[in-house]
Amino acid sequence: MKKFVNALTISRLLATFIMPVLWFHINPIYLIILVSLILLTDFFDGFLARTFHVQSLFGMIMDVVADKAFGIMIVLILSGINPIFYIPLCLEILIALINLTAAILGARTKSSFLGRTKMWFLGISIFFGILAIFKSEILGFIHVEIILDFLNYLVINIDSILFGSVFLTAGTEFMVAIDYLRRILKELKTKKEKVNYKLKPKDELMIALFDTKHYTEHKYEPISNHIFTK
Repeated sequence: MKKFVNALTISRLLATFIMPVLWFHINPIYLIILVSLILLTDFFDGFLARTFHVQSLFGMIMDVVADKAFGIMIVLILSGINPIFYIPLCLEILIALINLTAAILGARTKSSFLGRTKMWFLGISIFFGILAIFKSEILGFIHVEIILDFLNYLVINIDSILFGSVFLTAGTEFMVAIDYLRRILKELKTKKEKVNYKLKPKDELMIALFDTKHYTEHKYEPISNHIFTK
């Protein structure tokens, strides 16, 4: 099961890099299905890992990388079509750089409620961005009257709705960046041990990356503690 869960996460990462190639070459409905499947794997890999107790450091790292890659990639594509998305794109890259720097310096990069809220706002903005681009295809595909009426209302007001959602997303992204930076600097200020950038021996490293018991016992420690010798 652990291999299946990790394969599910890796498939999300691979699909993310395939997405730009397919964006302008397949039916928009198929593209929306692909995006939906990518988002579903984000739910199911974590759900299955917790349900069957097969969590691992490798799975956690790949999950974070896949999430960041998907968010940045799809906003990058949307920004090429609508420049308003350059704002959340730059802030998403900033947050990713803050987290990466923290991991390298030996600080924890645990997510927060604010970070999860930011992801919801980002997802809503992405939905409205896709709706603005493929509105005619989406409206032509939907045949349920109540859903069609709702989508028609969104399409009529899409410019103002999109601006509002991107504004809220950018605001939460900025607050997340400040919050992460504040917490990381506070931790690094009190941190006494410096990171020794020498990988653990192969056997120890494999246990740190893939052993569930090791991960559950040390999951709140910085990633550097798992992979580097002290």
